[in-house]
Amino acid sequence: MTVNRDQLFAELDKLSADEIEAGLDAGVWSGERRQLVKHYLDQLQVTTLQMEIAETARTAAQAAESKSRRATSIAMAALIVAVGAMIAAMAAAFVAFLGLRN
Repeated sequence: MTVNRDQLFAELDKLSADEIEAGLDAGVWSGERRQLVKHYLDQLQVTTLQMEIAETARTAAQAAESKSRRATSIAMAALIVAVGAMIAAMAAAFVAFLGLRN
């Protein structure tokens, strides 16, 4: 008997992974259908794993963005302090030059 894959997959779409596993354990499907159901379940598990990995990657990217923004803010503050220190050093050198001139 030829298996109608589309119809089988439509029926499997209505079931959860646990229900499919229970059906496999109970022997609900046999022969070619059993192989297709196992393949469907494997693909479902891979897809679920890929979605979890993508969610983890998204969370990591958001954390990296947050850290990057903080690092940029700290670098900008350090640059402002450095510019202030440079101006103060130039003013001190100018005052020393004026003191030596007289």
